[in-house]
Amino acid sequence: MNSLTTRQKKALETREKLLKTSLELFNKHGYEHVSVEQITKACNVSKGTFYTHFPSKYDVILEKFEELDSFYSTVEKNIDQTLAASDKILALYKEQMLYLTNVVGKDLLRTVYSAAMTNQVEQNHYLISPKRKIFQIINTYIDEGVQHGEFVNDLQPIQMQQIIQRCMRANVYDWLIHNEEFDLVSEMAHFTAVVLNGMKAHPTK
Repeated sequence: MNSLTTRQKKALETREKLLKTSLELFNKHGYEHVSVEQITKACNVSKGTFYTHFPSKYDVILEKFEELDSFYSTVEKNIDQTLAASDKILALYKEQMLYLTNVVGKDLLRTVYSAAMTNQVEQNHYLISPKRKIFQIINTYIDEGVQHGEFVNDLQPIQMQQIIQRCMRANVYDWLIHNEEFDLVSEMAHFTAVVLNGMKAHPTK
């Protein structure tokens, strides 16, 4: 592989600076209160430079989601394929919550959730997009559970997916508004296990 030229290295450094500064400003002032001009002034670059790297400030948020979804692809490969579908979902969520707690952190997640609620984002926020890797993985597990008779078949897979997604968002939101005594990993495991249990096809007595 050819090494990067000085110009390419400079471009990557500028991109990283724009990304880091944007997220810091979003966290400090709120996503909707930060303009591209503020970001570029803080980085001492032109607006044209910003738009060379990011079509909009929303794409800064998307960049972080893409990093997260790359992580989920790695997790999927390490989940024991002999587990029941519900246990696979719990294992996936456990790794996700550990990653959010230990790597991503509350500051960035607050920024992400704030951006999702602003009226400046006209399209559906990536937070709930069915294209996200984590939701595609969950869909696979739901299909497995239905096919193997683990889950009830009176709910459509899309309904089950939406319910399971809400487990994630509800617990992350609670984590963001609670103090440090709220254990995201354990709370997520308990809450989701209860919900999944309600979806299981229990044998009649």
